[in-house]
Amino acid sequence: MDNIFKFAAGIFTTLGFAWLAFVVGAKVQYGDLSPEAEMLEDDGSRPVDAELYPKALSGLAQQGGEDYQALGCMTCHTQQVRLVEAGFDVERGWGKRPSVPRDYVMQKNVLLGNTRVGPDLANLGMREYSDEWLHRHLFEPQALVPDSLCPPSPFLYVVSEEEKDGSIEIPATDEEVSRFVRPSFRARGIVSYLQSLQQDYELPEMSFIEVENEVEELVVDKPADGNASSAGVPDWLAKQISSGKEIYMKAAPGGGLCFTCHQPTGLGLPGQFPPLAGSDWVLGDKERLIKISINGLMGEIEVNGVKYNNVMAPPGIPPGSLTDSQIADVLTYIRNEWGNSASAVSASEVAVVRAATKDRGAMQMWTAAELSSSSQPAP
Repeated sequence: MDNIFKFAAGIFTTLGFAWLAFVVGAKVQYGDLSPEAEMLEDDGSRPVDAELYPKALSGLAQQGGEDYQALGCMTCHTQQVRLVEAGFDVERGWGKRPSVPRDYVMQKNVLLGNTRVGPDLANLGMREYSDEWLHRHLFEPQALVPDSLCPPSPFLYVVSEEEKDGSIEIPATDEEVSRFVRPSFRARGIVSYLQSLQQDYELPEMSFIEVENEVEELVVDKPADGNASSAGVPDWLAKQISSGKEIYMKAAPGGGLCFTCHQPTGLGLPGQFPPLAGSDWVLGDKERLIKISINGLMGEIEVNGVKYNNVMAPPGIPPGSLTDSQIADVLTYIRNEWGNSASAVSASEVAVVRAATKDRGAMQMWTAAELSSSSQPAP
């Protein structure tokens, strides 16, 4: 009986300490945060008549935020510009600085999110999207971005085939004619909320940061005949590697956004994303590597004797949008960077694999077991 009481006391003590740490501790750290001036005086006081940030959202934007939450948009979109290593979120153009707790003190529901299937939206209002573009995307994302995974929300609009006052044209697809939609109050609220997402101010604890572009041009010295570099790299290979590096580091359409997980150094992140430098997956079977680049990879894998368990969407913005040539270039780059040395990958090789797996769904990611069953030995 005494053991039961001791066990129960231990449980309640553990829960008590957890409550103190996560509830009371957070209250002590952040409970007294309030809007503040961008800069304070040398003595820590607030300048007279200083404008305070962040600002409260308008009523329409607050209503839109509730609908944004109800639609589950935060499942795929975060609202937190993070300072990762060298500030990659800022390099992506997602904000002028990392987000801090004070940025959220005026929000009733803080929608940080935990998954970045889509881009971070903390500063969407600073990206010069028009209201019309956002309405079109909300109504039918695929009309603007054919490969978008975002579900359409036509129930927020009144649709007609004729243009009327206040209506917005939805671009025609191959199978449909142009349509015109009129946004409901809920749709206008969501767009107002999205346009209000702007961390365009500095705070005493976090000012704007300057992040140098780490993408450096690959310089290859050409000999007099122009056919090969002084290091013995053929001109065609040097161009392919240079193109692949740009795709690897590019955080925009036409880029693979590869560096965010595998890092510019190719070393990955321990326990999260495997390295590409010296990787037996990168230097091994090209067909396996191409399949991953077309459809992505999920589940547990083992790289150089270390196990990882994560999800890799197909490279590209949007995912899976890279062409055969782009995939060939970026794979050639990672097979010949960071001390790696392996044969190049051609666009025709990618095309052969794509044709052979054409019946596989665009986002039907491969598993290690599937790939190992058809894997070929490394050259």
